[in-house]
Amino acid sequence: MEAWKNKIMDSLQGMEEVHPPKDSLLAIKKKLADQKRSKMAKNPRQWMAVAAVMLLLVCANVFVLNNYFTYQESTEQVESAYTGLITNYNIYD
Repeated sequence: MEAWKNKIMDSLQGMEEVHPPKDSLLAIKKKLADQKRSKMAKNPRQWMAVAAVMLLLVCANVFVLNNYFTYQESTEQVESAYTGLITNYNIYD
């Protein structure tokens, strides 16, 4: 068991400390900037999709409101036709 430990510890001899390349920080910053730039390039398409959906919602609301007010006008016409018939609510006169 002792020989196994000694063999492992001896395998670590001669190892040198590792240092990163001198320009690695600049390269990382450049890659991050490139990624951010590529994401910003896709951004106008997303905004156009959002604008299209919002436009569809506004058009749908205008359509529904137009139909609602048309329906309200038609019911008012029907009610005005029956107001002369129902004045005293006495059916058997």
